[in-house]
Amino acid sequence: MAYHCVVCGDELAQVDTVAVCTFCGHETPSKYLCSAGHHICEECQLADWPQLVERVCEGSHQTDPVSIVNLIMKHPMSIMHSPQHHILVSAAVLAALRNNRMRPLAPGRLASAIERTKGIPMGACGTRGECGAAICVGTLVSILTSANYQKDRERSLALQASAEALLTIAQAGGPRCCKQSVYLSLETASIFLKRELGIDLSVEPRCEFDQVNEECKKERCKYFVH
Repeated sequence: MAYHCVVCGDELAQVDTVAVCTFCGHETPSKYLCSAGHHICEECQLADWPQLVERVCEGSHQTDPVSIVNLIMKHPMSIMHSPQHHILVSAAVLAALRNNRMRPLAPGRLASAIERTKGIPMGACGTRGECGAAICVGTLVSILTSANYQKDRERSLALQASAEALLTIAQAGGPRCCKQSVYLSLETASIFLKRELGIDLSVEPRCEFDQVNEECKKERCKYFVH
């Protein structure tokens, strides 16, 4: 029986070597590799979802948050539409800002970003008008500005960031696509950070999941490429 790489789709070959984990960047023993050398370490295989997101963002050298979220969404644990997407945007952008040397990433910031949005339930976009990916944009701005409920401009910026992301997702129409919501939120974050905080982190979302998404909106989605 042939096994295929979750990252690129190529057939896996059985090996006995040491390789760098594609997800966390740690060098570990490997029993299977594809022709491109993709490898998932045991820790990234066994981690729960929040742990995985933190591991990937902590170890990533990518300067593009789109590349970071696309990699995470290719993990075998990833579900096409699920609350898993609710914690991706803020963590990926924080990692990209660190890697671009635009903002330092203080200890605990990734964990805090993940903790703040992981409780948003499945289907909240339809049941209470709250998309976790959009709320991640507000979370991101809150962390970058050290906002809290007692502050003035910082609190307003966090609320405004979430509101703009929610409006962008609403205008894209339904039914929901969690991948699309993540990409729209990343674009909103990029625009907001430049306009309000002077942080120029450009993004160009590209969907790599339309062929495996049975509910893909196809031509109705700006990220559809096939």
